[in-house]
Amino acid sequence: MASFSNQTKTEICGSIHAKDQQFAFLYGALLSARQLSTERIVIQTECEAFADLFQDVLRKICPTALFDTEYRSREKRLPLWVFTLTDKIAISSLLRVFHITLSDRSTDFSLMKESGFPFFAAGIFVTNGSVSDPSKDYHMEIVFPDEKLCATMQLLLADKGIAAKTTTRKNDHILYLKQNEQISDALTFFGAQNAALELVEAQIYKSFRSQTNRRTNCDLANIEKTVAAGEQQTADILLIADRIGLDALPENLQAVAKIRLDAPEATLRDLGAMLTPPISRSGVHHRLQKLAEIAEELRKQSS
Repeated sequence: MASFSNQTKTEICGSIHAKDQQFAFLYGALLSARQLSTERIVIQTECEAFADLFQDVLRKICPTALFDTEYRSREKRLPLWVFTLTDKIAISSLLRVFHITLSDRSTDFSLMKESGFPFFAAGIFVTNGSVSDPSKDYHMEIVFPDEKLCATMQLLLADKGIAAKTTTRKNDHILYLKQNEQISDALTFFGAQNAALELVEAQIYKSFRSQTNRRTNCDLANIEKTVAAGEQQTADILLIADRIGLDALPENLQAVAKIRLDAPEATLRDLGAMLTPPISRSGVHHRLQKLAEIAEELRKQSS
């Protein structure tokens, strides 16, 4: 079964149609290739949609750059497509078409319309990015082999109000997001609106589940308090009955005492409704407090 990350990349690839969109997407993919030199370009992916799109777009934009394609089947993992170009003349032509400088992988935005920026960023994400399943975690990251390209992507996202952070891992530069709102905005920018909606839905579900759990825990705590209070009140009443008898109490206290013995786990409001005439919760509380004081005095006398 495809991962959420793979499904997201598939959606992005399906949103790229116009030639200028394809050019910007391929530009981002090539610029962020793991291996990029005058002798060798290597791009690999687990996303079948990207594998198909990459070959199709490449034929249209630079038909002389024919990558060797290797398909690797892997046990318990998604298969891997590896695209390798070693023809120096084809590499030189490809680098010239996209104005790619190998020394620092600088970006020439004059090659694209402003409307192409999301597709350029999408090409980078689909090539080297990943996003966690929102039902489990909120995390998106893009791995860059070049620090300057990482900084360029960070500024591009910041211009859209997406504040990505950076870190390093071995020799790689990592751009990452951990807030679900920011990840949702980034996915929308890349062209994965359905994935962004799924992220929002997961957030709503988690929030609802959390509220339900808190409410349940609160209800359980209140029940435990009611039961504990009822047990103490019952103990006080039984002590009074044993020492002086309930008949020695005023009628209003007798009535509450007898009902509490009959319903040791009832709430104060329920006890009040059982009396004739009914009284308020605070009235029941006041009478039980008087019974507690009498019981405490009897304990002191015996000690």
